[in-house]
Amino acid sequence: MPLKLITGPANAAKAGAALGAFRGRLRRDPWLVVPNAADVAYFEAELAEGIAVRRGGHVVTFPALVRELARRAGYAARVVTPLQRERLVADAIAQAPLEALAPIAGTRGFLHAAGAFTAEMERSLLTPQRLTAAVRALPEAPATLHEVAAIYDRFARGLERLQRVDGDLFAWRALDALRARPSAWGETPVVFYGFDDFTRIELDAIETLGKVVGADVLVSLTFEPGRNAFASRARFAEELAQIADEVERMPPLDDWYDDASRGPLHALERGLFEPAAFTAEPGDAAALLVAGGERAEAELVAAEVLRLLGAGVPGDEIAVVLRTPARTASLLEQVFGAYGIPHALDWRVPLSHTALGRGLLALARCALLPDEARPADLLAYLRTPGRLNRLELADRLELTVRRHAIVRLDGARAAWEEAPGGWPLRELDRLRGAAADGPAALLGALAREARALFVAPHRGAAHVLDPSEEADARALAALLRALEELGELAAAEPRRAAELLGPEPLLAALGELEVSLGEPPRAGAVLVSDPLGIRARRFDTVIVCGLQEGEFPRPAHPEPFLSDDVRRELNTVAGLRLAPREDALADERYLFYATVSRPRRRLLLSTRDADEDGNPALPSFFVDDVRAVLPGLPERHRPLSAVTWPLAQAPTEAERLRAEALAAPRVEPRPIASLSAAATARLRQREVLSAGALEKYARCPVRWFVESELQPARFEPDPEAMTRGSCIHAVLERSLAQLDWPLPLDRFDEVEAVVRAAVAIESPRWVLGRGAAAQAAAAHEIVADVLRLLRHEAEAGGAFKPAELELQFGMGAEDGLPALELRAAADGPAAPGAPEAEPLRLRGVIDRVDLDLAGRALVRDYKSGRPGRGWAVANWRAEDQLQVALYMVVVRELLRREPAGGVYQPLRGEELRPRGLVRADVNAGSGLYRTDRRSEEELEEELAAAAERACQLAARLRAGLLEPSPDTCGRDGCAYPGICRVVDQ
Repeated sequence: MPLKLITGPANAAKAGAALGAFRGRLRRDPWLVVPNAADVAYFEAELAEGIAVRRGGHVVTFPALVRELARRAGYAARVVTPLQRERLVADAIAQAPLEALAPIAGTRGFLHAAGAFTAEMERSLLTPQRLTAAVRALPEAPATLHEVAAIYDRFARGLERLQRVDGDLFAWRALDALRARPSAWGETPVVFYGFDDFTRIELDAIETLGKVVGADVLVSLTFEPGRNAFASRARFAEELAQIADEVERMPPLDDWYDDASRGPLHALERGLFEPAAFTAEPGDAAALLVAGGERAEAELVAAEVLRLLGAGVPGDEIAVVLRTPARTASLLEQVFGAYGIPHALDWRVPLSHTALGRGLLALARCALLPDEARPADLLAYLRTPGRLNRLELADRLELTVRRHAIVRLDGARAAWEEAPGGWPLRELDRLRGAAADGPAALLGALAREARALFVAPHRGAAHVLDPSEEADARALAALLRALEELGELAAAEPRRAAELLGPEPLLAALGELEVSLGEPPRAGAVLVSDPLGIRARRFDTVIVCGLQEGEFPRPAHPEPFLSDDVRRELNTVAGLRLAPREDALADERYLFYATVSRPRRRLLLSTRDADEDGNPALPSFFVDDVRAVLPGLPERHRPLSAVTWPLAQAPTEAERLRAEALAAPRVEPRPIASLSAAATARLRQREVLSAGALEKYARCPVRWFVESELQPARFEPDPEAMTRGSCIHAVLERSLAQLDWPLPLDRFDEVEAVVRAAVAIESPRWVLGRGAAAQAAAAHEIVADVLRLLRHEAEAGGAFKPAELELQFGMGAEDGLPALELRAAADGPAAPGAPEAEPLRLRGVIDRVDLDLAGRALVRDYKSGRPGRGWAVANWRAEDQLQVALYMVVVRELLRREPAGGVYQPLRGEELRPRGLVRADVNAGSGLYRTDRRSEEELEEELAAAAERACQLAARLRAGLLEPSPDTCGRDGCAYPGICRVVDQ
């Protein structure tokens, strides 16, 4: 019985020949082998069409054929799963003597590369012994080559030790068993259809069935000699031709195309990548879609699909092809779902990208890797759907973590358990205890926690899962299956179970578990696939997306272990047949050819001219290859600036409403209005005000209202400058209370000791940075800043010395000073019976009051931020700088001290000289600016002006007047534009 090879270009009736041969042998129970599982259902339906009852035959993938070969040949073996195989590869890496590769051997990327390398060696029918011998025969072989051969050897030994095989080794040995018993297969015919490339094992199976067993074998291969599109497939055609008893080359045909599209689509099939071979006018058969950004591209494609469906094209006759569907699967799911397009997209995501997986892995990290886990892990676990009945508890914990810059897990756990409404997280202790009992106990505990997390949202309800919840169900199934596989591996290898299933590699492996989402192909659904998924089928319309530089064609990736040069040397020296891997362009050309040759009536190509940020994007040069055959290729463009569809082109009702909304007249928001009388009566700061609040109100009433009255809780720690300034305030208060004045410059080490002791006491109370190192560095800087300030004051001299530190007034303390009452100056005599104007009652904390021997007072207000224009007395009135002036009034009215001046004292920066107002006749040291000196009359005038301005501002504040002031709100303009709503002029 012959081994027959049928070759020919796309659409050369090879399918008819192959399927016809299959139908003609139905009485002999033939096997049809197709590339992937989706093709099985498709061809089963196609073969059953027109046949009431199929009398025999099987449609399978190659792994199913291998299992049947093994069954008939009497070969049986336990096959490890992909996850078990990965763990064995990791164990092989750990056991191999590595030196050159040791620095990277512990990474996940190296593990994946080693797994791919060992799989390729098995598929190439290359034993570890033969590879090792070939490497030793290679002159000056690099050390990395010897080490990777050692990894392959240790992996093979691991399988032998377990008395198991992986999928490739199972196929290899099944073929060996069949060669030993060729009659076991019988006379069952086998047809291979839809393949355009073969692994070494697949070629070996074809040769074994056709030449050793003598079965009737037919192989269909898309190939045409001499064409650039098939350059990467030439070696398969050559190898099959050498072993075939008969080779039939089928000529190109054009009768499969729709009449109106035959010319351009057939010309594209014949002329792609062939310079000036064929040209044709595209007509309606082909077009180019150009979009600005990935979402615009997805929406443009979705609109075309809707138009096709509306024209009567069945959904399963439309294919949307992407080079790497997983890259944009989520976006396509979102857009196609919003547009109501039935589609089949079987995409996969890591377990860590599902809600259930993210929560379980976070719990496991907290329990098993407490030194590496972070508060974010605990929050991710607590936010798993169903874990908390009140999600605000997790929000409260996050607020605490952020506000206090908690960076360690134990701190976050303590914050949760000690807060009102919190409870002990015993599940962490349960998992930790299970890990101490061994891998089997840990895997069982993880399974129990996973089940508990999954059922938590639905406990006590007969709930039907919606599509989003179904993802968690699939994640749970994948996880439980993986835990069972790992438990089986641990039981088979008990002495190495701890190394195989250590906490860190275990969680990394579980996090990368693939969870299948989406739906498989079904009747009426648009197929979203990669090029390999449609190569054995035909469609009415094919839409090729993502034709971008770096996407399709996909760039070549350097081979991590065996470069093409090394492969050629090994092939020459040791007679191996390792295929080159680094030249990807020929493969990409074939995949593009296979894709654009699938439509019967219409081909749409899609590219982008910009990314989501507006940066230019380069189209794939495959677009130019198509234009060379179809020079008049029409384009449809949707730019990035198109927020909505044009009203006449809106593909859905929702898009039409959005377009109408955009076209409607714009309604500008009204600026915030003043407060009502009822709201004004509820102001927090109505009765007693602070100088700082009056200054903030003067600069922008809206900002004052938001920050001082609404007081939204901050989600992050206080700004660094504010926290550092507060700490310096506390350190100065503690230090100055212990130091004698004037400070001794000749014994400044004594001052330094006092300051360092004060910083050691005060710094732990403040969030000065995330982590111990940042805290220590900030504390060191605070010591330096305080010492620099004290030395500056000591060198400046003067007759004043600190007398009052952090002096409070109007704060409600029993032993403190009362509030300062101020009244506005009357413009004239009050009307008879008119109510007396409400006085301003002022409260606050004065950083420091210094006294000289005459009892005169100098007010110092510390400033830790950048210098302000209003610090100099010349700018006080223009900038509404009231604080120091009002504090001088407090000193005079409440302390009964004569004010000699008031200054703003910088705590940091290049210049430490204070700015403000000081009487010219007092000795305040040499550090003052000459322009800040004033006479006693000028000082009194400034104090009176500040008191009057404070009363005016208080009256406006109590009246609830909120006038937006974006120009003076902050250094960067309006701080709260969403509340202020002032339209830029």
